Amino acid sequence: MTAGGPPPVTVIHDKDDHPAWTTAAHAAHEPALGRLTVDPSPANGAPAALAHDLLYALGKRLPQGGEKYGTWADSQRPAWDAVATWVLTHHIGHLIVCRTDRLTHARQRQLLALRERCGIRLTLLWHRQVTPALRTLLEETPHHIIETLPQARIALDRTEHSPTGTPSAGQQRPTEPAPRRQDGGQWITSPAPSDGVVTNRPKRARCQGAPKLAPTTSSAPSARGRDHTPADVLAARLTTVAHPLHATALAIHAVTGADINQLALIRGIDINETATTVKIHDSTAHRRCRLYPLPTWTRRLARAAGIHGQLKDRAPDSPLFPLITVQDGEQLRLTATGIRYHLKPTP
Repeated sequence: MTAGGPPPVTVIHDKDDHPAWTTAAHAAHEPALGRLTVDPSPANGAPAALAHDLLYALGKRLPQGGEKYGTWADSQRPAWDAVATWVLTHHIGHLIVCRTDRLTHARQRQLLALRERCGIRLTLLWHRQVTPALRTLLEETPHHIIETLPQARIALDRTEHSPTGTPSAGQQRPTEPAPRRQDGGQWITSPAPSDGVVTNRPKRARCQGAPKLAPTTSSAPSARGRDHTPADVLAARLTTVAHPLHATALAIHAVTGADINQLALIRGIDINETATTVKIHDSTAHRRCRLYPLPTWTRRLARAAGIHGQLKDRAPDSPLFPLITVQDGEQLRLTATGIRYHLKPTP
């Protein structure tokens, strides 16, 4: 969150519901510059529907096929935790919401809560006369109202510094993996484990976190065999995974070959501060843990897992992927199936 709190809420008052105002809002959508526009689907009665809309606007896709156990996205808190994590990870500094007047009061409050949690600029488009409901919503929130289209366009094009203090405007565009060949939708085979660097733990000494290793810019995860699909294809698929912990766990699996039990042992401190190294534990005994360098394409996902842990106030030495073994990793397997990735079975 930014020092001193987020900027005041901007309400763009389109009292005549003219298409030009919504068109301007859609044109402002530029996630690479820190601006995100969402056009909610208020007819959706699911409790986490608005969170789902934001995840879709961020390019994420919800898990499918979880009828047997349900999915994390069915509940409001996990869904909004995912939204907040991705907003911070992708340095979104300005959220623009169309059709705010059609949202329920509870969903409007969810937007204000996200603004506070992430320290972002929030712009709300109100497409009818100002109502007492809007005044009630904003009575304790700093805000200003814009009522002309030229002023609205200026407000919509505002690009904020990211909540982490890094400029998200033209000075710095986040780099995304660019596939070198078209993704034909084929299944990606789980790679064979690479060797890593063994770390010996002295008796009665605590297992330390991951140190910094020599950086690697390799774009390909460690894998052997003809069935290997280039990492840029897997990276592109992982950018669509809605849950940040699932995306990170699958990226680490692709690099290290760690199975679900090993993924469950990874702690927050087992990814170093620069997200360039991960430690994989041999067992709860921690006798011969291994260090693996993280390729460039995995590092944003690794940072997302750390941000998620901070938002949830998890201790740095607590598990990075809590509940990853619930139903024998069923939720993670659903995610892997959704991106057509073969997750290594647990021994």
